[in-house]
Amino acid sequence: MPEVPEKAPLALRAMTTLCLLAVVSMVCIRSLNAVNTFPPTDKDTALAPRLAAERADVREVRVPTSDGLALYGWVLGDDAAPRKVIQFMGNAEYVGPSVELYAQTAGEVAIQFLLFDYRGFANSPGTPSEVGLYSDADAAWSFAINELKWRASQIIVWGRSLGGAPAIWLARRQVLAERPPAALILEAPFTSAPEMGKALLPWLIVPHWMSYSMFDNLGRAPDLKLPVFHLHGKRDEIIPFEQGQRLHKALPGPKHWLELDCGHNDVWSDSARAAQIRAALRGFLAGHGA
Repeated sequence: MPEVPEKAPLALRAMTTLCLLAVVSMVCIRSLNAVNTFPPTDKDTALAPRLAAERADVREVRVPTSDGLALYGWVLGDDAAPRKVIQFMGNAEYVGPSVELYAQTAGEVAIQFLLFDYRGFANSPGTPSEVGLYSDADAAWSFAINELKWRASQIIVWGRSLGGAPAIWLARRQVLAERPPAALILEAPFTSAPEMGKALLPWLIVPHWMSYSMFDNLGRAPDLKLPVFHLHGKRDEIIPFEQGQRLHKALPGPKHWLELDCGHNDVWSDSARAAQIRAALRGFLAGHGA
């Protein structure tokens, strides 16, 4: 008679099943984290080119990356503006919709902006990722220096929300290379992606090995030895105000903290508050030679 194969012990089968479930859970959680970090949103790809064609203060550019992409961007503002800003937007933002906000800030704070879409956003090819955003930041800096002929000493790096991560990464990189930008502006940044995961999903402990990305802003903060202007809404419903406070405390200075009576997405919606921010920013930059 043929031999009947022995069944694996029950304990071994149970352990194998649990391991498989754990792997599937990790994959699902990492995928969920990726979607939360870079949520798919409708973006009007015709808007920015149309607006650029209509405006005298905008010219379209393509920013080449080290891995062969060409990011869509704008140079907005007067070429004679003494301050040059590389802008890093939030995770649902792209070039075009906030043109009037940037144009008003450019005029009132004497700034020329380099605005661009991250890889995979609106008019830029590719797929977004943490490493990809850092590559985009490096490309924007190289483009500003080599193509726009901006000097490092006049460049201000500005990061909003998710954009705080590539802004911090880039500023730290240039500080360590001893060619720091003139200043760093942080608008409602977070401490790290894992801590954001815990804040958004408090019922789920999110160990580092389950996170799709790290974005360790807090870990990089002590190296940011340059002037930092930091603003955060105390009613921020997306990025906890406490994270902004902790990140600011870790900055070595010189630094300025501006606490605002607003949430995350309405920072600039009130004209009086916008004027307050611009006035404080002008004073800070002038006080630090930027």
